[in-house]
Amino acid sequence: MSEYKGIKGFQVQTRTEDPTPYAQALADNPYAGTWASGANLNTGRGDSWAGAGTQTSALGFGGFVPPGAGNKALTEQWDGSSWTEVNDLNTARGSGIGGAGSSSTVALAFGGYQNSGPYIAVTESWNGSSWTEVNDLNTARGYVASSQAAPYTACLAFGGYTGTANTADTEQWDGTSWTEVNNLNTARRKQRGAGTSSTAALAIGGTPPDVAITESWNGSTWTEVGDLNTARGSMFSGGTSTSAQIAGGEPAKAVSESWNGSAWTEVNNLGTGRAGGASSGSTGLATLAFGGDPNSQATELWSFSGIDPSTTPAAAYADAITGDFYYNSTTGQFKNIFVGVGSWASGGALNTARFTQGHSGTQTSALMFAGDKHPASPRLSNDVESYDGTSYTETTEVNTARQSVGSSGESSTAALLFGGYASPNYLAITEIWNGSSWTEVGDLNTSRQTKGTGTSTAALAFGGDNPSPGLLAVTESWNGSAWTEVNDLNTARLEVGAAGPYTAALCFGGAPGPGALTEDWDGSSWTEVGDLTSAHPACIGAGTSTAALAFGGAPSPGAQTEDWDGSSWTEVGDLGTARKNGGSGQAGTSASTVYSGGSPITSATEEWTKPDFETKTVTTS
Repeated sequence: MSEYKGIKGFQVQTRTEDPTPYAQALADNPYAGTWASGANLNTGRGDSWAGAGTQTSALGFGGFVPPGAGNKALTEQWDGSSWTEVNDLNTARGSGIGGAGSSSTVALAFGGYQNSGPYIAVTESWNGSSWTEVNDLNTARGYVASSQAAPYTACLAFGGYTGTANTADTEQWDGTSWTEVNNLNTARRKQRGAGTSSTAALAIGGTPPDVAITESWNGSTWTEVGDLNTARGSMFSGGTSTSAQIAGGEPAKAVSESWNGSAWTEVNNLGTGRAGGASSGSTGLATLAFGGDPNSQATELWSFSGIDPSTTPAAAYADAITGDFYYNSTTGQFKNIFVGVGSWASGGALNTARFTQGHSGTQTSALMFAGDKHPASPRLSNDVESYDGTSYTETTEVNTARQSVGSSGESSTAALLFGGYASPNYLAITEIWNGSSWTEVGDLNTSRQTKGTGTSTAALAFGGDNPSPGLLAVTESWNGSAWTEVNDLNTARLEVGAAGPYTAALCFGGAPGPGALTEDWDGSSWTEVGDLTSAHPACIGAGTSTAALAFGGAPSPGAQTEDWDGSSWTEVGDLGTARKNGGSGQAGTSASTVYSGGSPITSATEEWTKPDFETKTVTTS
């Protein structure tokens, strides 16, 4: 009798379980941060007292203990599991005392407000056992922020309140004295800081009124960067200029946000909403929040669990090879591993059914905005909805209601809306979304219905139409402030699908025919490449110029999905609901995106998932 080894040249492997596709492992055990309770402080307090150090070695000092107990000199030391009272400050104070230091044994306290007033400039240095008065700040103030986890010999103090006005003053400490350096762009108090040096820091939020402004310090100047999603002051903060965490804020908020160096993302809330507490942390991945109003003793620690997609290789989850054949001894079945195909599954429905809307983001962080609600009245929509991977939430409306718009954007908190139609006008208006509000910015050069791709600060608009001259091949590039005309599409058309960044984009489909045409953008010009397998104008896309997905469209069946591998299209799993002109998680991938709304008008949402590989039971009879 012939053996399998003799025929195929190798023995059949025996496994006790099937390998798990990496994409499925991530879905089953997502990487996410949460706040967990730690041991309570010995003395609860608030009114913006100060902290220094890390999540495992921290110091908390000063603060206000109501009712009637006034500002305090109390100091407590955290060893990673409990708080111990140690020697007091020389000068009792609260109302926004500033603090910095890299551990619980080396720290600096500065500014604040004494019981008898006024705001002070007094600075004290902590050596692990006692406080010593050193050189004062140049500007006396309270509610001052700092590069909180910086060494006590090289830190920053910025912003605050002098007793008469908010200040933008920034001072740099060299271990001996304070030196005035360039001011913040926006004077404010109750802002928070992050940073591990005097040359790289963040100034975050503040009041009054509540602001969402974030500024980044490069060692010589402050630059405004991405705003918070929720404007506020008196938060907890920790981390660096590229990886930071804030939480809480007035009045007794629990909202938390993480900073990745360019944008803030809302994450899991504090267990106890509060403001005016102290915090520490040398990274946004591990911070500590303690105390806060009203007179809280609570301590919470921020940490991550799950599979970290940035550090864990897919191979760790499956020694799987496409075409591999093995025997599962647990199920008693022969199985084969093959390339993942992907499929659509139902997701959370839109609150407002629509089509030809703008869209941005990914499968778990998408935004749908504007569009056509026909037959509902009024027909044009200015509605905006944010998707978190489970459900849509209504948020701030666009300024100009319209349909057949162009759009781009990397998440539910960063998007660009441009062009469109609001009878009888074809529009050039552009609006940018920062996660909380829409702002009108530079117009397109050509008014039109159009499509686009890219991010909120680097986008392409291409194709479309207007009354004169009709169909358009015009392409424009967005640099974050203005549109510039660049090389045209080879074929003028409207209702195209789009995918990819503005330097390497894909344009496919369109009307009128040929509705299967695909063009590739290399950053300077368009080149015709492989056609869709069939014409379906008004389709939608996601992915990159080398790995994209095209789905939906007209004519019937309108549920068709095609996968692009960089050279050709292949038909894959159909949508559950046939439709055209919906909105996608445009910054998603060919393995993960979302499709919402569309015509015939619907609120339906579907999520596309393509695993790294799939297993198939082999029939042996």
